[in-house]
Amino acid sequence: MRAILILFFYVLGFALASDLKILQIIPFGTSSVRITFNQDISKLSFKRHSLKDFRNFLDIEAVLIGPRKNYNFSNRTQVSIAQNTPEIVRVVIKTNKDSTYQTKIVEKHLYISIIDKLPEPEATKVAKEPKATKKPPEQKESKPPAPKSTPKTPTKPQKKPEKPKNTTPKPPIKAPVSKQSQTAPAQKPATKSQSPVKSQSSTNKTEPKSSPVAQTKTAPAQESPKTSKKYKIVIDPGHGGKDCGAMGVSKICEKVIVLSVSKFLEQELKKRGYIVYMTRNKDVYINLKERTDFANAKNVDLFVSIHANSVPKNSSDSPQGVETYFLSTARSERARKVAELENKDDVDVMNYFSKFSFLNSLNSHRLIASNKLAIDIQFGILRELRKHYQGVVDGGVREGPFWVLAGALMPSVLIEIGYNSNPIEARRIDDKRYQRFLAKGIADGIEGYFAKNY
Repeated sequence: MRAILILFFYVLGFALASDLKILQIIPFGTSSVRITFNQDISKLSFKRHSLKDFRNFLDIEAVLIGPRKNYNFSNRTQVSIAQNTPEIVRVVIKTNKDSTYQTKIVEKHLYISIIDKLPEPEATKVAKEPKATKKPPEQKESKPPAPKSTPKTPTKPQKKPEKPKNTTPKPPIKAPVSKQSQTAPAQKPATKSQSPVKSQSSTNKTEPKSSPVAQTKTAPAQESPKTSKKYKIVIDPGHGGKDCGAMGVSKICEKVIVLSVSKFLEQELKKRGYIVYMTRNKDVYINLKERTDFANAKNVDLFVSIHANSVPKNSSDSPQGVETYFLSTARSERARKVAELENKDDVDVMNYFSKFSFLNSLNSHRLIASNKLAIDIQFGILRELRKHYQGVVDGGVREGPFWVLAGALMPSVLIEIGYNSNPIEARRIDDKRYQRFLAKGIADGIEGYFAKNY
């Protein structure tokens, strides 16, 4: 009995001593996990161990509230979290030869992401090149025996006078071949020696020209395999509720226009077989943090935020055009002005994002994917709108520090569908017909992105 009591107080002492507790574990994206603690872990330090079989261990002094968690990802990687000892939680990260992992700490959250190794393919290519350069000297060594056979030929000419008819016609046949190959009238020797060179050059020339065309034309034809995969997308209509957004020249709030466009986009994507979630489907206010938290909790593949641009009334400029932004460390003057309008939120939310130093912790793999998504969506919008309207301005694909994209843990973009302050575009973006074409163009861009990258 005494031994049982001692053991009980021993275990209880461990539980009370470890104030740090893991309250929640959520998977998101294609291969990431977010671990939420009961307090700020900005100064948390944990032990790392790595084995040769691509297993990595993180030992954290904490208590796991809840059962063991095990997540298997599509790229044959794995993340497991379990209580290893009464005071240690062990996180096991199983990668492979083509991937690695990274960790990020943001207030109470520990983010673990398994990402592709980008430098390794380049290193392997470089390693293979010197091996190829070492082979030519081996071939040169095999050529010297040829001169040994040449001294035998002078002995044969001595026998030629005995058989002049049989031997003389054969050498002239070989000799003119070399002469004709120099003058280039003969096609057979030239094609045999130059055929591999021509085939490589032809493929190199045709690939860059045909690839963009093939990708855009074949995207609609590949709708059936893509829809069977059931990709998940979050559509985020900007602003809402107490936040009107940009007031247009027609006295219509941005929040009303973008909600209408988002609903058309939702219908279009669902029609194509995608799983679609809306951060809001009515006129309600949602802060920036809640929008991306919603997307992360749903474990979606893409996050698309819809907005309408504007300039102050006292501005002498009246810009127009469709623009698609992705999160980046770049801060151009134009991007900064646009971001100032879209980053307005509650003080508490802004404090959260100011602590979230996303400019130093961006996942390069996700940034590249967001850039590709922005390019495809911008192309899809312009191609669809220009079929029906004249003077549609291409505002370009741009980089900007948008807080709503900073919290998204998957490829994400922010679309400025037009300037609500411009008389021409304000009328268009408020028109239902124009909104349907906008939605179709965005959906085509998403379709093209999945066709090229998945």
